[in-house]
Amino acid sequence: MMHNQPQESIWGSINTCVEIALNIYMIIAKDEHGGEHTGIMAHKEANLSSKAAEMAVRDGDWLCFDENTKDIPMYEVLQQRIALCKKIEEAAVKEMEEIKRAGHLNMAAYFGECPAPETSQNGEAKEPQKIRNGVFFIPTDEGQQLVVHESIAENYMTPLGISFGNQSGGYLYYSPQSSAVALNELKSVFNEVEGLIISPESLNATLHRNFPEYTQVFNGFVMEEEQIPETDAPVGLFLSMQLEAEKEKECEEIQEAEQDYGEQVDYGLEL
Repeated sequence: MMHNQPQESIWGSINTCVEIALNIYMIIAKDEHGGEHTGIMAHKEANLSSKAAEMAVRDGDWLCFDENTKDIPMYEVLQQRIALCKKIEEAAVKEMEEIKRAGHLNMAAYFGECPAPETSQNGEAKEPQKIRNGVFFIPTDEGQQLVVHESIAENYMTPLGISFGNQSGGYLYYSPQSSAVALNELKSVFNEVEGLIISPESLNATLHRNFPEYTQVFNGFVMEEEQIPETDAPVGLFLSMQLEAEKEKECEEIQEAEQDYGEQVDYGLEL
């Protein structure tokens, strides 16, 4: 609560009264002999510590600090200003970061594109594969992870779809399995993401069989033409890299079978 400035002082008639903080005033007064005095007067409800108040001379509702003690309230006023400045700075920095984060997508010409996520495999740094600004594939021991910038997720994905990703460093990381969820939600937004999907039927089958609860909720909130239909297709073969991995696996199995067959052949020859 703000109070009126003091009209009188213990030092004499007030010639100058300057508010330096709420209910705290710098005073210049003249006594009856013409002597000039400088001090600080603070209302009893001013924001000063009890320790500071103990150092003042009490005059009704006012705490009076003379030439020898006026630096005490000044010190606390400056301390409060610094604390306020820090809060303002923190709020400003937070707002700037939010603007910059969104700006990586909406104003890339000024802020630049989203920084690539850091990744490593077996302790060795790996270069992420950029799909588009804010969307990457990164190699892991379990396979390729889909990585989506938080700003993209917040603007174009459902809260349920977001929940399948692991948040780290401003990105959401989707496992080779849960990437089906993110791809489903982003394929209708970005052509680059849609172009990754070589088999929409396999994607739909994967979602129905591996993520039935997500599929049910998603279908309940979108129009019929956007729903995930049930399909009779293989699971986990909706990306070219998955198809290539499956082919490599089949080749390895054939080679192993041929090796086993060759070891078991008995030509019936006696040496």
